[in-house]
Amino acid sequence: MRLRLHQRWAITILAAAFCTQLSGCGYPQVSPKAYEISKALYSVCNQKSTERLPAISELIEDALADGSLQETEGVWLNDIVTAGQNGDWESAARESRRIMDDQVGR
Repeated sequence: MRLRLHQRWAITILAAAFCTQLSGCGYPQVSPKAYEISKALYSVCNQKSTERLPAISELIEDALADGSLQETEGVWLNDIVTAGQNGDWESAARESRRIMDDQVGR
């Protein structure tokens, strides 16, 4: 009886952890280049600097081309750039900061 209860709790905890990963509750570990670009992007978003966004886009493309950035990281970062281009600076800053925050302790 006691073992069965522990098994249920273990399954519940594992299921919750699995669902959290699937629901996108945070970014996985990113490359050093993705972290570097997210810092620059966060700065641009905080300053609401539309004129600096093309330079960030170029950094992303160059890093994808030389292999220092994974394709999924490029998608995340480009989505943040797009949010900034659309004037959604708050969301863009929040997501770029979230990439950095999610790396703490990794």
